[in-house]
Amino acid sequence: MKALRIVVVVAGLVLFSVASGLAGTGPKGSRGMASPAAIDNTSYTGVNNLQMLVSNVGSFAYDPAARFGSEAGLYFPRGTDKTVVFAGGLWVGALVNGAPRVSVAEYTQEFRPGTVVDGVYSPDRGSFHVYKIRRGDDAESNADYASWPFDDGAPALQAADGSDSLDADGNRIPKLLGDEALWCVYHDMDRGAHTNQAGSTDPLGLEVQQYVFAFSRTGALGNAIYLKFLIINKGQNQLEDTYVSLWCDPDVGDAYDDLVGCDTTLSLGYAYNEGPDPIYGDGAPAVGYDFLQGPIVPSPGDQARFLGRTIDGYRNLPMMSFNKYTAGTDPTSSQETYNYMRGLTPGGDSVVDPFGETTRYQVAGDPVTGDGWIDVAGNDRRYMMSTGPFSMAPGDTQEVVMAVLVGQGADHLSSISSLRHVSEQVQSVFDLNFNIPFPPPQPQVWVQPLPNRIELLWDHAAEGDVQESDVLGQRFVMEGYNVYQGESESGPWTKIATYDVENDVARIYKDEYNPAVGAIERIVSQNGSNSGLQNHLTIVSDRLTGKHLVNYRPYYFAVTSYSYDEENMQEYAVGSSVIGHLTEDLETRMQGIKVVPNSIALDLVDTATHAEGASYGQVVVRYLEPDQVTGDDYEVTFNDDLTWNLRNLTSGMTLLDNQENQSGDFEYTITEGLMVQAIGPEPGIENVGWTDSNPGATPWATSVNIGGPWYGGGFVPGSWFFGSSIQDDADLMSVEVRFSHTTTQKAYRYMRGADPNYGYQDYPDVPLTAWDVSVSPPRQLNVCFVEQIGLVTEDQTWLPSDDPAGREYLFILNSDYSDTPDAFYTSRNILNDADQIDVLYAWWPVVAEGHQNTELADGQVLKVEAGHYNRADDRFTFRALKGGADVIAAGAASLDDAHPVPNPYFHATDLESGSDDHRIAFVGLPPVDVTVEIYNIAGELIRTIRKDDVQASQLVWDVKTKSGLPPASGLYVYRVVAPGVGEKVGKLALFTEVQQVERY
Repeated sequence: MKALRIVVVVAGLVLFSVASGLAGTGPKGSRGMASPAAIDNTSYTGVNNLQMLVSNVGSFAYDPAARFGSEAGLYFPRGTDKTVVFAGGLWVGALVNGAPRVSVAEYTQEFRPGTVVDGVYSPDRGSFHVYKIRRGDDAESNADYASWPFDDGAPALQAADGSDSLDADGNRIPKLLGDEALWCVYHDMDRGAHTNQAGSTDPLGLEVQQYVFAFSRTGALGNAIYLKFLIINKGQNQLEDTYVSLWCDPDVGDAYDDLVGCDTTLSLGYAYNEGPDPIYGDGAPAVGYDFLQGPIVPSPGDQARFLGRTIDGYRNLPMMSFNKYTAGTDPTSSQETYNYMRGLTPGGDSVVDPFGETTRYQVAGDPVTGDGWIDVAGNDRRYMMSTGPFSMAPGDTQEVVMAVLVGQGADHLSSISSLRHVSEQVQSVFDLNFNIPFPPPQPQVWVQPLPNRIELLWDHAAEGDVQESDVLGQRFVMEGYNVYQGESESGPWTKIATYDVENDVARIYKDEYNPAVGAIERIVSQNGSNSGLQNHLTIVSDRLTGKHLVNYRPYYFAVTSYSYDEENMQEYAVGSSVIGHLTEDLETRMQGIKVVPNSIALDLVDTATHAEGASYGQVVVRYLEPDQVTGDDYEVTFNDDLTWNLRNLTSGMTLLDNQENQSGDFEYTITEGLMVQAIGPEPGIENVGWTDSNPGATPWATSVNIGGPWYGGGFVPGSWFFGSSIQDDADLMSVEVRFSHTTTQKAYRYMRGADPNYGYQDYPDVPLTAWDVSVSPPRQLNVCFVEQIGLVTEDQTWLPSDDPAGREYLFILNSDYSDTPDAFYTSRNILNDADQIDVLYAWWPVVAEGHQNTELADGQVLKVEAGHYNRADDRFTFRALKGGADVIAAGAASLDDAHPVPNPYFHATDLESGSDDHRIAFVGLPPVDVTVEIYNIAGELIRTIRKDDVQASQLVWDVKTKSGLPPASGLYVYRVVAPGVGEKVGKLALFTEVQQVERY
């Protein structure tokens, strides 16, 4: 980190810069210079473990706008404030009429955005910004995709014959290598931009088309960013002895303990730590630039790579020189810069290594083994690696491809070994022309930070994904999801769940390079269990500590998808036991998500009002994207085919129609920030089961089959089951058959067999009562039963025998009970006249094995639950509250729960990350604008803080006064003000380790 030094240097440069108009007079160049409007210093790539700023003036890994809090421009791991490069850039030098000219991109840049046409550079315009596209983009989702500047040279997707591929509308398609790509164009034709002390020459006449891309995955490609430079001589001069250099100001954590080196076999230049680092600790990474493809020069009998093609009679130049210097010894002229490019000293002398050998490569030894020339005495290093020389006539084009790499091992030296492994893998992918399978799509994750609970949900985009490579003979199929919890948003990560396809593939092994030991090891890469795919996880405990989740404390999670190569898979056995499969797998990167339980002031799970209809269904509303919530009124309606619709009543738009899912799972479409879950039972009988209000009684009868309506023009009994003659399942009712020897009712008894005893017999008591419990209060129902002539149960009462031949039907009728027989039933036969009798349910009970009918006891209840499904006459309504006036109008906001935590404050709380971090959170705040005022005991206002995020339920105070000083220990008064809601006053006790004078 260089924040302190930068301030000092800039302060010392102000007068000089004003007087001379030059830049680059100190270790970090000039700051605060006005930039042309088209300069883009805001774009970055961050699709994998690296986050790198990319400009359209030749610099990369440098952030002059300090967009993320530092001018350093390469963060590792992505999402942290740890950096490995402060600044980097493209430098080009050549001889023009025998004199050196150079164009550099350092802390100030001698390139400017735009194209060159007929030797004249285009004036600044907004279309020269850095364009960024990602896998899955289209013209509607990404304006950069829609306006991709093909006419300025931005690459187009090409067919096998080399022609441009076209979409369905006949438009060219942007070329996307990797999962994210950035493109821009710039030139060095503006003489007024050549003010850097390392350059300051006339222009070379170059246009550079820059293409940056990265892969979103784990492994080596997750620690790499590719850069392609298409360099075109659009001037009028012949460029001789031309060199292209990659310049780097590495800061591996702390700036002042860095060493550098190069590996000539890999065309790799790198920086690493002298030992443990104050920022990264023992496992300080190594960072490097890797020449993957150099310029081409004539070479009979060889082949070169150029623009994705093979060129006979040429070869690609490798890294031809490497030099290093320390801050304060930067090149101060174009001649010194050009000498560095050629592998010489700044004065033009040959470099001699400590062993007396002349070399173009400084510190090209091996720090891991200790062999050769190795850098010593770590400091704030710079390095420059160059390739050349080559000539460029007017109109000539050269292509240079490099990669920015990071490797991390257990210590500073094993990180170099890891970096070399990354370099080899990155080069292999390049040599394959990036024709490699991709992991499945990255899951999109939604979270619900509920009180003491977190709901994680993710989409299905990865499922069924297949990636094939004919070149590699591989076929990767999607296998599962992994869920991780991290110690921070960038890890380290602990796997807490795996959900994989139910098949014969579970545990996957692969051979992988281990930087800690410098060798290939066989590891468990994926640990599935054939659990089945799942897209939802409820988390109620911290999986890292085993403790319950704490409200308002941040937790970090990531969900990935993975696949395996089924074409090259083999069983892996230890001895005679097969313990898994050996194959390669691909997994998306850990994209960390911060979740704070109870951090959203809105009720994230709501239930809609059942405005019309009598179904047993409900509609649950989940707020998954609170920022997208409209505050509008909605309704859910149903169709005759059992599907449902969601309509925004405020806008009049139908958002969802003909939706089938009513299961209550998490497989619903998200729209306008909401997951609306229409939930309802299936038509028909939902459940049949025994309940027992008498603990001593044992259910003695069983019903082993549950059927739907069985009446279809005549009664044809199946085995023993419940059925109904009701044709519309919506008319089914929930019924309880309550058994008792004392509380009984009458039943119509029928006989089946030979005449004249066939039909209605009498109206005896039965040991039960039947009730429709769908209404309140329940209504008692008529029942009837049938006896068979000559069977053991022909005893004038209903009581099935434990003899299988003694089964007796019981019919529950859809009519109000009367203790006197009705002529309608006495004049009919239930079996022949079923189409005239409204039979609600029929039951043919069987006495359970090992039981007798004498076990029938008071308190036994057989319950039939009918599925009153959602029908066309059902309607649910709700209002989606978004905060502010919405919740005030709804009366849903209050300050009852607002309070500070912890109180009293002793420091070292769950909210704080370290000894220098002080935080008190005012929690339980409503979803409106809230102001908190803090007063000392004398009534003096020492601090006012405001809640910017209306939907947040907490507001954090950094325990500092309005002067930025820590308050003294003591008693304070806080006042919470929520316009339209009210205010709340309370006391807060502070016990701080620093006593502060009375200054506020």
